[in-house]
Amino acid sequence: MVADRNKTQLKYMVRAEALVIFGAFTTLLLFFISVDAFEHVVHFSKSHESWELDEILTALMVLPFAMAIFSIRRLREARQELHRRIAAEEQAQAMAMHDALTGLPNRRQIGRAVRKALAQADRVPFALMLVDLNRFKAINDVRGHQAGDQLLIDTANRLTKCAGENALVSRLAGDEFVILIDNAPADDALVARIEHISSCFDAPFELESGSISMDSSIGVTYIDRSDISADAAMSQADAAMYKCKLEKNKRFRFFEPGMEMAAIRRGEIEEALRKAIPAGRIQPRYQPLIRLRNGQLVGYEMLSRWRLNDGSLRLPGEFIAIAEETGLIGKVFYCLLKQAVRDMRGWPSHLFLAVNLSPVQFNDDDLVEDILQIVTDAGIAPERLEIEVTENALVADIASARDIITRLKHAGIRIALDDFGTGYSSLRHLNELPVEKLKIDRSFVHDIECNESSQTIVETITLMAHNLGLQVTVEGIETEEHARRVIAYGCDIGQGFLYGEPLPDAALAEQAHKLTQNAQARL
Repeated sequence: MVADRNKTQLKYMVRAEALVIFGAFTTLLLFFISVDAFEHVVHFSKSHESWELDEILTALMVLPFAMAIFSIRRLREARQELHRRIAAEEQAQAMAMHDALTGLPNRRQIGRAVRKALAQADRVPFALMLVDLNRFKAINDVRGHQAGDQLLIDTANRLTKCAGENALVSRLAGDEFVILIDNAPADDALVARIEHISSCFDAPFELESGSISMDSSIGVTYIDRSDISADAAMSQADAAMYKCKLEKNKRFRFFEPGMEMAAIRRGEIEEALRKAIPAGRIQPRYQPLIRLRNGQLVGYEMLSRWRLNDGSLRLPGEFIAIAEETGLIGKVFYCLLKQAVRDMRGWPSHLFLAVNLSPVQFNDDDLVEDILQIVTDAGIAPERLEIEVTENALVADIASARDIITRLKHAGIRIALDDFGTGYSSLRHLNELPVEKLKIDRSFVHDIECNESSQTIVETITLMAHNLGLQVTVEGIETEEHARRVIAYGCDIGQGFLYGEPLPDAALAEQAHKLTQNAQARL
């Protein structure tokens, strides 16, 4: 609207200037004719020949033609200036409505589109999708902003290609994109279309710094009424997206009532977590690892707890995913590891510490050096540290993961493959990576006394691991029957509430004493 008014004003200015020039010329000409000016000039010239006025009179006669030529040139210049100004304004308007990096419509334009769609949503429903790139911040920090920019450009191109007809793809901010699907169906056709859009992340992205796999979390809201605001519609898509992030292995999630509160809660947790890390409120707890054949304590797994201001503890399931999304997981990990290696100084030298690495951390080029620095500064031998890696972390970028794991192994640190059988299980991982141990997930143990499938899986994994020269750790042992079963299958190390709950370092001595007594009692 403003641009259109400016164009009109410029046109009027050009026309007015031309009218002034031609008006002045015409007025002078008409005035000279009305008063017989030319005859008076001729008579005056003849009566004053001694003044030699011929050149002056000639100039005066040529002046109107010169003014005509000037006015034509000025009009042409004014038109050129008008076109330049209009082009500049159109370019400025395009820049104001489009993202400079990707060329997609920006927040302002998608906002207008949503408001327009809402006005007729009662008759023409639409779907609003919020697409957020997982692990983008970590990739951007590690590989550099140039790689991050290229990843955003490639993502924009893929989304545009997959979105299809009646769809407007825009970049909201950072690593968030919005897709508005006009006249969207309310059946399986919409689900199929969203699945097709999400599939654009299946193939790795080829960047100058190398190939990288990227996935996304997509929140979807279906709007078929006009009595909500554009901000409310965006909030619904945003809430569904964050719900999707919390549910692992889900590509998209539709909005449901109540999700807004979960999104608000997540924001509150993120803000509090940023303050809790430097305040030292993220603390380690240690759960015992037992050699199953004799009940001997061989080490501990480090688990995280967040001590709140009221003294209560927040479990990792409530904040680790948020730490991964926001790029805080590295700070959380190093905070815990520094405390743990200090605690290890007081442990018997034969005990080792098992710690979990987040898939996000594999994007950190300094990961190996930082871990070794923390361990050596504390005077702990690297051989007493065991890094647990999930299979999902290997799928994201197998080359990078292989390099990091190999460097950790060469430094003396043990490597275990965590949650084996629950993710993208592949025997290729066992063949390519210097893994020493497989860790069977608790989901195969909780009903092992009555579930034949679980029994077969645990027995088969254990037999395979031993044939490959690997040890087997079993999580989730809570009863004597659980222990009896996994011991019968030949599992090496057990972990679970049967042997002890996760405790702070100050309580480990008493727990270890009880474990020793129990082991002696079984002999």
